[in-house]
Amino acid sequence: MIGYNPGKRPAQAKTLEGGLSLSSEFEVRYPISQKMLRHAGESIKKYAMIESGDRIMIGLSGGKDSLLLSLVLATLHRKSPVKFKLTACLVDQSDGQMDLAGVTTYMATLDIPLKIINHPTYKIMEIRDERSPCSLCANLRRGILANAALESDCNVLALGHHKDDAVETVLLNLFYGGRFKCYHPHLFMSRSKIRVIRPLIYTEEQKITIEAQRLGLPVTSSCCPYGDDSKRKMTKEILAQIEAQIPEIKSNMIHALENAILCETWAEQEIKE
Repeated sequence: MIGYNPGKRPAQAKTLEGGLSLSSEFEVRYPISQKMLRHAGESIKKYAMIESGDRIMIGLSGGKDSLLLSLVLATLHRKSPVKFKLTACLVDQSDGQMDLAGVTTYMATLDIPLKIINHPTYKIMEIRDERSPCSLCANLRRGILANAALESDCNVLALGHHKDDAVETVLLNLFYGGRFKCYHPHLFMSRSKIRVIRPLIYTEEQKITIEAQRLGLPVTSSCCPYGDDSKRKMTKEILAQIEAQIPEIKSNMIHALENAILCETWAEQEIKE
């Protein structure tokens, strides 16, 4: 199992002309903060996300979250004594309209092979006049990534969901589904036999934004036509208003997810005191 220990380094690394290792090149170009690595390491260790021999596919979107996740995993890949392999897949749901030149160069710098799949997701949603476009989009993307992972002989799919995503998902399920529910940081998809991990689940979105800007990551637009008019955007705005009054709200909700006690809910038919 992997956790982050900045003192451990592997014995060898691939080298470029002039003796500069690929690892050294991306660490000099993109010097990620130790705090960011520590947060990711904590979640990876707590939920036993990475094991020796894992073949991990990173689900890229071109956004700040998945780009930073790629850098985190590339850095851990070099520093950790636990051996695992990395590859990546980007699903262009605009069916080829995204500008991916910067992302392609970035992943090459990290020495992570990148597969790009074009898919007409947005066109499908337009034709169907989908009432819940975000849900359909996420389901389609997850299915495409799972298939890509299987085709690439990967047993783990890494996604860039962060703390804000988790809290917003809890609120969305409460507001529109009447359930206290959220995806798990580490789950097993029984159909595809693939494990899904979310190493950034303890990291707040604002910190990811600041780090991505500091490092100059090549963030690119997904060309999503629904991004400015969605239930998630409204939920994000509500959460920001609550956080202004209760700064610890996100951490408290994560704590509730990790420490929910059945007898403190109405789920049981009879409660004995």
